[in-house]
Amino acid sequence: MPTLIRCVWGNVTWRTDPELRPEGVVIAFSERTGGRSVPPYATLNMGDRVGDNPAAVAENRKLFMQALHLDDAAQGRLCSCIQVHGTTVARVDDPLPTDHVLPDTDALITATPNIPLLICVADCVPVILVARGSRRALAVVHSGWKGTLARISAAAVGALQDAYGVDPADLQAYIGPYIGPESFEVSTEVAARFAEEFPTLSQVTGKGGSDSVEPVVKLDLGAAVSQTLQEVGVPATAITILGDDTATNPAHYYSYRAQDGVTGRQAALACLLPEEGACA
Repeated sequence: MPTLIRCVWGNVTWRTDPELRPEGVVIAFSERTGGRSVPPYATLNMGDRVGDNPAAVAENRKLFMQALHLDDAAQGRLCSCIQVHGTTVARVDDPLPTDHVLPDTDALITATPNIPLLICVADCVPVILVARGSRRALAVVHSGWKGTLARISAAAVGALQDAYGVDPADLQAYIGPYIGPESFEVSTEVAARFAEEFPTLSQVTGKGGSDSVEPVVKLDLGAAVSQTLQEVGVPATAITILGDDTATNPAHYYSYRAQDGVTGRQAALACLLPEEGACA
């Protein structure tokens, strides 16, 4: 079973699987401390489209990559995307896209070393996929409720297969912090759509709201992502869910819902190291 442990460099904090670095892979789910942003984005805001000072965001990203011991060459090749809650998966290899940003994209894949892939979240589910077999490759996935319903994680697995010949059985999946099942209330309409797509998902349960005319339904997006990955061949034992609820941990995470939509973003980042850096 893959693991996620908390690491600290200065005041920068993140979650990672330390067993991956000796194999030439760096993954990380950032927390919100140790950066340069001021309220309401304090402090390690990684999102560049939320109204924060662009210079602060750039410095935050640099600090985060320095904390991960990514070299200057990798830092200069950071690739992100404009997320739209869709199912588009973009392959990122040389040459890099203009400005290193992909439009209208919610998942990135690569098999090229020294290209850090980054997606940003503040309640949505961040997913990192790592191929540990003979084919080295990575994916980072932004899976909000729309993307989870549309199975974007399965699309990312399929893209890794098609682009790089990755066997899903060789994948490890890491599900980072997201709005948890005790906090994520949805309409009965949305819940019904999830129940139709995920009929065995026990976390889709109804709960009467004392001050609401219609019942309140709480949903576990991470469980739906995990089920999706298993359906396409990722072993259940190779999937780890961090379990931190972004909505109830304001000291560590940004939450779009808990902070009324004005807040920063944490990141999921993954990077293949050059072969000579595999044991660094």
